[in-house]
Amino acid sequence: MKYFLPILIFLSLAYSQDSTTVAIITTDGTEIIGKIVEESDIEYQIKTPAGLTVIVPKESVYSIVPFIGTVKEGRLFRPDPNKSLYIFSPSAYPIGKDRKYCRDFCIIFPSFNFGITDIFSSQVGIFWLPGLDVDKIPLIGSLKASIYQYNKIALAAGAMYVKFPDLETQTTHNSDGSTTTKNIGKSAGFLFVTSTYGTHLSHASVSLGWGYSNFTDDWEIMDKPIIVLAGNLRISPSFALVTENWILPEVDSDFSPFSLSVRFLGKSIATDLGIIFTPELFSEGLPLPLINFTYHF
Repeated sequence: MKYFLPILIFLSLAYSQDSTTVAIITTDGTEIIGKIVEESDIEYQIKTPAGLTVIVPKESVYSIVPFIGTVKEGRLFRPDPNKSLYIFSPSAYPIGKDRKYCRDFCIIFPSFNFGITDIFSSQVGIFWLPGLDVDKIPLIGSLKASIYQYNKIALAAGAMYVKFPDLETQTTHNSDGSTTTKNIGKSAGFLFVTSTYGTHLSHASVSLGWGYSNFTDDWEIMDKPIIVLAGNLRISPSFALVTENWILPEVDSDFSPFSLSVRFLGKSIATDLGIIFTPELFSEGLPLPLINFTYHF
């Protein structure tokens, strides 16, 4: 098993968005989804995906927005609120202006993610291990720009920056005979470009990433990019299959990490349960568990 085959079929299985369906929010917070089949001066007549007809007085309507999703066999498929992210790597979709969520990747990587504008998204977080002193925790920040979106194609570029704590001490001897001691922190990161094809329900992405680091007081960047193949396949209103597969340059494919998870989608909470493995580990029956929790404000 060199590459994870399900990623190859995600492109052809993306659902289409039904642009004629709207979401009506009333002044008491009720959400009604359906098609406007008739409108008068005082009310809307809505037909829901289940075939019910609902009369909504105009005076009780707070907003009407397009339903960003689809209706399939009478069931509503809301867009995945985690559309901007797979398991670890990003898609080309932005989070969305003023949207935000907290995420915990396998316990060790809690982060806060938010949309600065409709184009720019950002993330701040930490790498944490039980028993690790606070002053030894690496800090993480990232910025993504979703620079192009048309029909089912989206493009993005961005960078992740990891600031490691003070790892060593450097002593400088001054000309006056005194000495100056300072702690030296190290840093590393990831520059990437991502192309995504599909809809907010089902989509697949190809990312190219160049790692960079500053561990010797000189910045270094990889000559060859890491390739990431990722996809999200919606299989029901509440569940999706998510895969993310890393191809590392100059590393035998038997040691490249692959992952597969089932994503449960609630209205405000999403949970990934799956496995991370390399072909070598998989052949020995030793995949690692994968658990992600996401809460959307």
